[in-house]
Amino acid sequence: MQRTILLTHDGGRGYDVVMTTSLSSDVPVGYFSWAEYDIMAPVQPKTEKALAAAFISNCGARNFRLQALDGLERSNINIDSYGNCHRNHDGRVDKVKTLKRYKFSLAFENSNEEDYVTEKFFQSLVAGTIPVVVGAPNIQDFAPAPNSILHIKELEDVDSIAKTMKYLGENPDAYNQSLRWKYEGPSDSFKALVDMAAVHSSCRLCIHLATMIREKEENSPGFKRRPCRCTKDLETVYHLYVRERGRFQMESIFLRSGNLTVNALEAAVLKKFKSLKHVPIWKQERPESIRGGDDFKVYRVYPVGMTQRQALYSYKFNTDDDFKNHLEVNPCAKFEVIFV
Repeated sequence: MQRTILLTHDGGRGYDVVMTTSLSSDVPVGYFSWAEYDIMAPVQPKTEKALAAAFISNCGARNFRLQALDGLERSNINIDSYGNCHRNHDGRVDKVKTLKRYKFSLAFENSNEEDYVTEKFFQSLVAGTIPVVVGAPNIQDFAPAPNSILHIKELEDVDSIAKTMKYLGENPDAYNQSLRWKYEGPSDSFKALVDMAAVHSSCRLCIHLATMIREKEENSPGFKRRPCRCTKDLETVYHLYVRERGRFQMESIFLRSGNLTVNALEAAVLKKFKSLKHVPIWKQERPESIRGGDDFKVYRVYPVGMTQRQALYSYKFNTDDDFKNHLEVNPCAKFEVIFV
């Protein structure tokens, strides 16, 4: 499990920066990258008699994954095990190529921690098999589409998951529905989450530190900034700044007081970046089939400084009045945008 705390120094003054798999850390460092995982690889025929495959080699995990494995076997789920735990097959095989022959894969992590999602899960997606997960309680956030994964949240779930596996295994139409994303592409929420890795974590660390330093400079006495708003007669024009997630440079947008709405903000952001003939940062990273041609759209706009957990799942302006209040409290407000 990756847990790194970095301390960088600026003339004797320090910046504490936390980099972990958690989306709540300053610079999240996950296991996914488009370059490493070809998740749009085609689905191959499921030729194995066993319903599922398992590659579990750490038999001393801190969660209940071995008990879950036992429970599935007691529920008459036929499992081919290639790892050290419950091994019944030679483990000297190519994992992804092997998984492609099975309808299900046991993506059992060694810890049930939020956002801790490793290659076990992503390799299952590449293989075109349905992952059966023991691990992150929020694993559905990482699902490429609704109903595309099975999650054993606790041991009491094993019997019901086993019944679902048997049903899907015996009903091709229902099983194929779970893999529709392989043909139609993953959801916008999945792309918005994993596109973050299109910028290497070391670069995102630099952006985070540079943003902190710039904020400190702008808050120092004597710093000269451009006017945040201009009022003439009964109308005020607000000067806002926005950047794409994964970039440091800000672009200017302007909103008029008669149209201070969240929809107006998103429309102004999209118009600005399209006028610049902007190429989203993920454009060359995603598989060609899900790059979306020359088009892109706004997925989220949020204030600079939010964690990725806040930006993706919890932060939003509930009303236009919330947005107006934010502009009053934060002159020259700065925003970050996620395109999909």
